[in-house]
Amino acid sequence: MNARSKVGRPKASDQKISKARIIEVALPIVQGDGIEALSFRTLADQLGVTPMAVTYHSGSRQQLLADLVAVAFKDTLGQVDGATASDRVRQILTAYYTRALANAHLLRAVLSDPSLMSVDLKHVTGALGTCTKDLNDGDAGSVLLHLLIDYTHGFVLSAASDETDTLTIDDYLRGINWVLDRARRT
Repeated sequence: MNARSKVGRPKASDQKISKARIIEVALPIVQGDGIEALSFRTLADQLGVTPMAVTYHSGSRQQLLADLVAVAFKDTLGQVDGATASDRVRQILTAYYTRALANAHLLRAVLSDPSLMSVDLKHVTGALGTCTKDLNDGDAGSVLLHLLIDYTHGFVLSAASDETDTLTIDDYLRGINWVLDRARRT
């Protein structure tokens, strides 16, 4: 084999790249270092392809971020089967908190750009809204829903930035239980 046989564009059959593979490589980068650390060049280097190949398979940066959010939060709800609305709220928020904490950088991206919100995140909000209506006499203005969502996001972002790991899910749930206890009284 001479040196010229390796020059030029690789054959399509030599490239082992797909959108799924790009997401598989990109997700740990974003989870660990944030969306600022994600670039087509970084992905290309890790995949052994050109940045243009990454762009071709993943689309724009915005599309890649939306795909990462979709994968990171896929099936967050799982099976919600609590006997009471309070039990279902706890199950929903525990599942969401766990997923959001692992993907805090993506959560920040969604909060900055709601167009990145995935179908699964919308399902979480919808299921939670159904429960808060049951708990809070219709939850006029969705006050309880927004309170729970804002509390969860604040806690996730605080816990994710806590380098000493002092905040736990038990701390989070203590706050949720406090809110739910008061919601039942109204």
